[in-house]
Amino acid sequence: MTTPPLRRVALVAALLFCLSGAAFATLVPRMSFEQIVEGSASIVHGTVVRTWSAWDSSRSTIWTHYEVRIAESLKGDRADTIVISEPGGEVDGTQMQVVGAPRYAIGEEVVLFAASTPMGFLRTCGWGQGKFQVQETEPGGDKRILGGLGSVQLVDPTGTTKESRREAGVDLQTLDGLSLEAFKARVRASVSALGRVETSR
Repeated sequence: MTTPPLRRVALVAALLFCLSGAAFATLVPRMSFEQIVEGSASIVHGTVVRTWSAWDSSRSTIWTHYEVRIAESLKGDRADTIVISEPGGEVDGTQMQVVGAPRYAIGEEVVLFAASTPMGFLRTCGWGQGKFQVQETEPGGDKRILGGLGSVQLVDPTGTTKESRREAGVDLQTLDGLSLEAFKARVRASVSALGRVETSR
């Protein structure tokens, strides 16, 4: 069987995770607010200003890159911009789809939690769990955050109970609708607490 000459479409099972065949949702380990703060190399509030897709150096995977202009850096190096890279995209007529990989749009305002990858890219921490859209309640009104899991189904480790989930930290989904400033204040407090813990080790 040969690949069509003009276009080939590759459906890639999300890296290191399984796909739910019925719903085409990527199964992702559930993370708490504290876990995504700790697991992120950078946490920023900003706006997406540019996007492009390209093959990786081995030409095995297409990645879509998103440049975000930073309004405030909450964790990590202070910079003007940050580039988030997610698997999937289209290059020269070749498409690669990774179910559950977060997507960003130019002009989208976000608070994002970015984790380092072995190949040197920054990815959204916990798949869509580390992406929070910033939305106005009305034109010129207060801004609030909204999580965006997309085609992701969160799963708990075997044996997880309600008590152990509470011990793991704050459920990210309970933060939906929080004001932007209140959310960023929680991030700053969590980053500061994490720094105190690491210093005391």
